[in-house]
Amino acid sequence: MTVAPYRPDTAVPHRCGGALRVVAPTAAAPLDPSCAPASAAPFVRLHTRQLVTWQAARDVRDWQAVTPVPDLALEVPSTWNAGLGASHRSYVFHMRPGVRWDTPDRRPVTAHDVVRGFKRMCNPVRPSPSLAYFAGTVRGLAEFAAAWAAEATHRAGDAATLAAYQNAHEISGVFALDDETLVIELARPALDFVQMLTLPAASAVPVEHDAFVPGSPEAAAHLRANGPYRVRRHRPGEWAELVRNPAWEPAADPYRRAEADRVELRLSDGAGRADAADALAEVSIAPAVGGLPAAEPVDGDGAPGWALDPYLVLNLRDPVWADLRVRQAAALAVDKAAVADLYRRHRPGVPVRVAGSLIPPGNAGHDTADPYPTGDPARARDLLASAGHADGTPLVLIHPHSGLGPEVAHACASDLTRAGLPTRAVGLADAAYTEALRAPATAGGWQLAVAARVPDWLEHNGRVFAQAMLQANPVPGGANHGGYASPEVDALIERALDAAEPWRADAAWRAAAERAVADVAVVPILHRAPVAAPRQPDRVDGLVPLPPQGYAVDLTAARPEVAG
Repeated sequence: MTVAPYRPDTAVPHRCGGALRVVAPTAAAPLDPSCAPASAAPFVRLHTRQLVTWQAARDVRDWQAVTPVPDLALEVPSTWNAGLGASHRSYVFHMRPGVRWDTPDRRPVTAHDVVRGFKRMCNPVRPSPSLAYFAGTVRGLAEFAAAWAAEATHRAGDAATLAAYQNAHEISGVFALDDETLVIELARPALDFVQMLTLPAASAVPVEHDAFVPGSPEAAAHLRANGPYRVRRHRPGEWAELVRNPAWEPAADPYRRAEADRVELRLSDGAGRADAADALAEVSIAPAVGGLPAAEPVDGDGAPGWALDPYLVLNLRDPVWADLRVRQAAALAVDKAAVADLYRRHRPGVPVRVAGSLIPPGNAGHDTADPYPTGDPARARDLLASAGHADGTPLVLIHPHSGLGPEVAHACASDLTRAGLPTRAVGLADAAYTEALRAPATAGGWQLAVAARVPDWLEHNGRVFAQAMLQANPVPGGANHGGYASPEVDALIERALDAAEPWRADAAWRAAAERAVADVAVVPILHRAPVAAPRQPDRVDGLVPLPPQGYAVDLTAARPEVAG
């Protein structure tokens, strides 16, 4: 079925142009798609394209809002158009004509550029946060990533060395038949594979990017665009300016626009509280913990895609958590109801629920069970006594400066201390916080962290919680920040990934999440309804959400006020 793209109301005359100003936490806005998290998708969408994408939708309950549509590809492969094999393991994509790179010769985007993007997401210097999804799905990708990582242990990580390895080796399941035809073969059928292809990691990448280390400031400053905007100026961690891309053809891009002349992106590391009101920011992007202060809830209880926001990560590499009773004490210590009240004060009107399960409502595998009632310090102290736990050096609880991170961290630290686990909250700028979660062994010692997880897509999405947060994965990426490992949970995850029917997958995701919460792999605190920025802020019009991208607005369609 062909889906008509959303277009802003053309019955009301308007003028294109002006500057769209956006403020966002640093961690949410990396520009290099090869190492950008899913939360960066609203920005990556400005200058890159993937095989499939999402369309903006005013009614987020509309099925078209959560159904991928063809982007670089002419069609979404299916058995009906002969793009999907009978085994549901082989996808054939035909490239859309007229899509060009912002290079002097305006070279066409080819299937080879998509292959390069898949390889580059596996780079050992800054692998994509989404790598675990693809490694468990695409044939040969896990082996390619593991071999590259092994090679990198005894070779330099400079751009030339990385490019040499990348271009001399192939992913067995990702190959171009010619410039216009791409084949992706899966290790097993996947209910959510097309949704995965919308992530920044699946962007096409031009050969020019081989000259730079993925994720480096140099790479961000020299990005070649195939979307409606290109990066003109960039200061890492502070700001970026994007202007219209002269190589972009609207006729070859059904789902993006270029209403503003330029997009001015201002980043904050959280130290200045990026969620504060900003007179210059016409559009705000939510910080990791707590959402936006001036946000609208999206259809409350009926909305798909609730977030796990916040939860506590336990760094299970630390021996303090070796005894299950100590972990259970930590789970019982947190007064979740008090944190819910904190959210209601700071985010009025946004529904929240005390969380017992890892997977929130509106996501595949959600369950209402709660093995640990909220705020029971007496029982927590009893468990610590039975475990023979003695007070020692206070535990370190890290948190981001942005959003409600400080408020949540200090509330949890007080609860843990009261229950017999002395805890000290330590705030980090967003970039340092992200690095500490990504590589806890090299980023300083911490025992707990305040975190949040928003689903990366909305259909068949059990893996964005259970697999990403729980699987003991041999490849980098994912959100298993605490190093949790359980053969039983891994087996349930494999069962879910192997399932051909959604109901079977959901049952396995639910069982994996229940087992992990019983193990206290993490401590769920709240489930938060999805939120979006105000739809019509001052001086900007045309804001329509992209529900699968955390309900962020489609920045390409935003129309800033134009004088005159």
